Amino acid sequence: MDYVLQSGTHDAQGPRRTMEDTHKCIDDVRSSNSSQNVSSCNYRKIAYYAVFDGHGGDQTAKMVEDALHPKIFVTTEFANGDVKGALTKGFEDMDKVVVEEANKQNAMHGCTGVVCLCLDSEIYIANIGDSEAILVSVVDDKVSPQNMTTPHKATDPNERARIEELGGHVFFGRVFGALAVSRSFGDAKYKKPTTSQNFVSFEPAIQKETLTPAHKYLIMACDGLWDVMNHQMAATICHEAFQAGKSPSEVAKTLVDEALKLRTEDNVTVVVVKIDWPQNANPANAALTVFTETTTTTTTTAQAHAAETPKDSATS
Repeated sequence: MDYVLQSGTHDAQGPRRTMEDTHKCIDDVRSSNSSQNVSSCNYRKIAYYAVFDGHGGDQTAKMVEDALHPKIFVTTEFANGDVKGALTKGFEDMDKVVVEEANKQNAMHGCTGVVCLCLDSEIYIANIGDSEAILVSVVDDKVSPQNMTTPHKATDPNERARIEELGGHVFFGRVFGALAVSRSFGDAKYKKPTTSQNFVSFEPAIQKETLTPAHKYLIMACDGLWDVMNHQMAATICHEAFQAGKSPSEVAKTLVDEALKLRTEDNVTVVVVKIDWPQNANPANAALTVFTETTTTTTTTAQAHAAETPKDSATS
């Protein structure tokens, strides 16, 4: 069954001295500047959304904002229909570029990221670090958020075990006492070739879901939102704002404003995607029977927009 995607964004610097977030919204990749990268694939509908949360500066977040999605689309894996493989390979190739540039400049910066690919009836979410996404269903006026990400923090027992198995250390709840997130783009100080192992990993957690008429919204945000708002609260605010007639950009702004009222201590960037279904679609017969497939890679080797828009014009 077909659907229409409408996205909107809003961001705020908040109490921080600098703004280090970036984002990307492409409702229709085939009509965007990236169309040549997907010309040979079989997907009729392709959309891409992402939020990147920089630390140590905005350099990595700005690099990844424009360069990651082409790297995903040009992989052999994407051409062959291996979407999870394409996301993992795209993240790896992007990280190599960031790390190489950082080492040339003896720089120390990085970013977390959450990325969404909508491909016909399926949605894939990949994340590294603590940026998160939820897929929101509405059935009989009941609003239900579905977590689509796995936060990667040094305090997580699995992440700590991975780091220690490589010979690294976590103390004060941080990688080598310094970095709170355990997976990211950049942060070259904790990766090959500067170190013997990639103590901070580039490998994403990936979740896949089949879209049904019950799925109404996607919310993606950096931790500036999620530090002060749980998934249910965000989903409810989003639904109520849409019911009040707000646009996706206005809904994103509503969420950002609420995070600021709740005294977030970070930059806040929110992407909201509205999933419009035909009027005869019946969500009550669908959503609860769909399963979510999750992949978390742990190996150690390894706003409405009709087209692609730059950050300034995409931000309310």
